[in-house]
Amino acid sequence: MGGIMMPYLGDMSQQGYVTPNTIPSLTLWYNASASSTVVNGVSTANFDVTVSNGTRLGSWKDLSGLGQPANVNGGAGNKPAYVTPIQNGLGAVSYTSASTYNLDINPSTWSNSLSGFTVYVLARPTSLPVTAFPLMVSDLSNGIWWNGTNWSIGISAGNRGAATVTNDTTKFHMYGLIFDGSQTGNANRLQFKYDRTAQTLTFTGTIPTTTPSNAYWFVGGDNRSGANGGALATTYMDGYIGEVLIWTRTLSGSEITSVEYYLNQKWGLGL
Repeated sequence: MGGIMMPYLGDMSQQGYVTPNTIPSLTLWYNASASSTVVNGVSTANFDVTVSNGTRLGSWKDLSGLGQPANVNGGAGNKPAYVTPIQNGLGAVSYTSASTYNLDINPSTWSNSLSGFTVYVLARPTSLPVTAFPLMVSDLSNGIWWNGTNWSIGISAGNRGAATVTNDTTKFHMYGLIFDGSQTGNANRLQFKYDRTAQTLTFTGTIPTTTPSNAYWFVGGDNRSGANGGALATTYMDGYIGEVLIWTRTLSGSEITSVEYYLNQKWGLGL
């Protein structure tokens, strides 16, 4: 990670770090930093509408190139907002639990039966209640969520790890899930990174060798009920999400370092 740390300048082609789309198998990329993002020299919209501070969002576009937007379920009343500036001069998607703001992704066959999986979320929950809420999680508990006491990291329903960290709701944090089903033992198959540091997990069940057959993924809020919503049906966060990145394989140690460096520098986390 040596070299000069360059500030975020807006156009990713000018940065002193590797950008997400240069790392193979990027499958979802949601970026809230601005109205649009320059990817491979082309300006691509981040949302379904041109945004200014307070704009309501019906869809958060996928920059990975695979065209899998996160959409609002439940009508205009459930739309989160774009807010700016919120972190390092950049924008973010704002969620309010009382208003049941939510975004979800369907279909989700891209996340099924994988032996490797990597998720990174840049977010700032502004409250950590005794009720659960999704950060980025599927209907079958594959992903990262707040369980009412601490952070849960799972690969399938009933098979997860939990980590207790020192949460600071005044700051943005980096959340990372790294899954490698080819390994032996829970601790070798599933890792949770919080602000670039690997956390000790307390496991429930057995982390499987592959991901389950997910139908939905939820970003910040889950407006769906019953089986469609899974264990986190109709739960919502208060706070902000700045970026979501998912690779459908286990990233190498050097690739993880690159992703964390990118998020840290771009969003000015000072980690």
